[in-house]
Amino acid sequence: MLKPILVAVFISSVILVECVFAYLLIPSTADLESWAKKKEGGEHAAAGEHGHEAAAEHKGEHSAEHEAEVELGKFNVIVHKPTENLTMRVNFHLIGTVPEKEHEHFAELYTKCEHRLRDQIIFEIRKSDVAELSDPGLALLKRKILAKSNELLGKPMLHTIVFSDYAFIEQ
Repeated sequence: MLKPILVAVFISSVILVECVFAYLLIPSTADLESWAKKKEGGEHAAAGEHGHEAAAEHKGEHSAEHEAEVELGKFNVIVHKPTENLTMRVNFHLIGTVPEKEHEHFAELYTKCEHRLRDQIIFEIRKSDVAELSDPGLALLKRKILAKSNELLGKPMLHTIVFSDYAFIEQ
């Protein structure tokens, strides 16, 4: 009778230790967001000729300039995942922010690639899982759409993505 109890205690302690390590090693969403912002700032510094001076100048410019909101469209996406026997409906209005001085240039680029941009956004929604779509801040989805959009535009013009009138329904 003592042997099964010892085995159960040993297994429970191993599982508990694994859980503690997972809790300590896996970063939270807030940690990931701060890491992404630091990384983005570091890339700007590495791209400049003077390292920290270029990063400081860029940061000063970015904080001093005003941003304009740009319309990226209204979306009604239905995602069917037959393997999970799941159908989801995602409705939202997408808005982005660009520096005011680049607003006109963004409008020109946007008209040239509007349909490809919509396709990329819909693709990101369709490949997202329930956890991403039900995240209160939609942080991962915003980062994915922002990265794909700026890649398609050819330069990082969009600074933020804002979901307005967001509705996610599992059916």
